[in-house]
Amino acid sequence: MILDRYIGRSIVVTSILALFALVAVFAFFSLVDQLDDTGRGNYGVADAIQYVLLTIPRLSYELFPIAIVIGSMAALGMLANTSELAVIRTSGVSQSQLAYSLIKTGLVFVVISILIGEVIAPVTEQAAQQKRSIALTKQISMKTKHGFWSRDGDNYINIRKILPGDRVEEIYIYEFDKEHQLRSSIYAKHAEYNQDKWVLHDILKTEITEEQVTNNHYETAEWEALLNPEVINMVTIKPRYLSILGLISYIDYLKANNQSSKQYVQAFWSKLISPFSIIAMILLSICVVRCEARPMGLGQRVFIGALIGITFHLINQVSGHLGIVYGMPAFLSVCLPTVVIFSYIYYRLSNSF
Repeated sequence: MILDRYIGRSIVVTSILALFALVAVFAFFSLVDQLDDTGRGNYGVADAIQYVLLTIPRLSYELFPIAIVIGSMAALGMLANTSELAVIRTSGVSQSQLAYSLIKTGLVFVVISILIGEVIAPVTEQAAQQKRSIALTKQISMKTKHGFWSRDGDNYINIRKILPGDRVEEIYIYEFDKEHQLRSSIYAKHAEYNQDKWVLHDILKTEITEEQVTNNHYETAEWEALLNPEVINMVTIKPRYLSILGLISYIDYLKANNQSSKQYVQAFWSKLISPFSIIAMILLSICVVRCEARPMGLGQRVFIGALIGITFHLINQVSGHLGIVYGMPAFLSVCLPTVVIFSYIYYRLSNSF
């Protein structure tokens, strides 16, 4: 128990420091990138800073495995350099016992990661994207629980659902006259962008005059005043930024409407495998740091840890994209890199260094 706390405290401290450093670097580059958009619409420097601050939870979640492997490498490296790791081993602590101690620490990181990735990041990321899109364009005026609202002259447009592939559903269009009196309302079940124009489907148009209210139904109609798809895509939350419950709900919705859900299924499995990736990264440090090896500088440990973490992250991304391109099962393409790492760790722990 004492050994678990001692090693765990060292890894937690170095991992948190590594995470702060990584988030600071990536947030800085993100801010530089956002400053290029300042001046467009109402998007100013304060908006750019607010956007970056709101995306920090998402950055922290994505950088967690890299920070952990850096922190674990640094912590175990310092123990090896001071011969503490050698003393621990010669006192009767086996590699499997050391690994079990690291797994306990890894579970703490897993809980923190789930809290950030499932509770905090989806909310802050959605707020960041919405505030940015509203500031950048005058076409979107607000986002409420009833969808996105936009103004086009004397017309007000409400879009309830935005789907990938330039598709929207449940569109309400309210047309007012110069005296601000409602003259007609249009409801379309769905719309798609085709040949530089929106095509509405299953339309119910209600015309209001001083004498009567008339309802007309149309199968399809063109509407040139709707938002540009580029603006729509600005407020669409990417699959990997959704929570697991949000992904499940949206996958069911896409399947019910016979639409492709591959990228959302992939994001779902990535969320599920993320805790195992964290455990794999912290165990990998045991295989890399040898207590019998000659002392290595802290900078070298950090560099090796960063290289391993970034390489693993890139392989994960490539494997997932290849799975979508070549039609591989999402579970296989997402889990394969982590399974390979665990197989390597098992092999190394089963044999003496």
